[in-house]
Amino acid sequence: MIDFSRYDAFIFDWDNTLAASEPLHIMAMEKALQELLGYQMNYKDCLFFIGSTSAALAEIVLRRLDRNDLSAKQVSQHKADILRKQEISFELFPGVLDFLDFWRSRKKLALASNSSREFIERSLAHCGLEKYFDCIISSDEVKHRKPDPEMFLLAAQELACPRSKCLVFEDSETGLMAAQNAAMPSVLLLNPGNPLPNTLNPGLLMRSWPQLLQNSEAQLN
Repeated sequence: MIDFSRYDAFIFDWDNTLAASEPLHIMAMEKALQELLGYQMNYKDCLFFIGSTSAALAEIVLRRLDRNDLSAKQVSQHKADILRKQEISFELFPGVLDFLDFWRSRKKLALASNSSREFIERSLAHCGLEKYFDCIISSDEVKHRKPDPEMFLLAAQELACPRSKCLVFEDSETGLMAAQNAAMPSVLLLNPGNPLPNTLNPGLLMRSWPQLLQNSEAQLN
């Protein structure tokens, strides 16, 4: 059982941690690579892309195709333009809303995501979570994305909370590395359809949202 009393703040990733939004990103990236490079993403590309960034995958594809006429930044921007025009249709994972409702008056809550602020705000509005978080850190607010710790450190700073008192909720190896680099404890979410990271540190906490909710309720009863 996780002792939540040890923490003053929870920091959540967004894509495929709280919401099943990763397929939308994959669709946008597939379209961007197809339109700009005539390239079809394969399964390995998708696995790499989950938890990584558009620019990182674009760099790999550009090298693979020996293309020097476009930059990874241009491909990433085209993906962002496509995503901006797509309708949001995904939902929260089962148990997420109950978990947030349980803790929102008891802990400081923050969101830290590699996605853009525009996408995050549009997603939160779609899911009815606009007022749940005390702090939102997107890729627009940092120089370095995960696995760099900057995003989590900035969230802790804005929450005025020591890093040891922040518990991070993530779904990917990249996010877990960012939490480790920030010296913050973390939980790996076992959400439906999420692939497990290639590397799992011994002692890593792994839970589903229903399990985390049950854990929460048991501690206060």
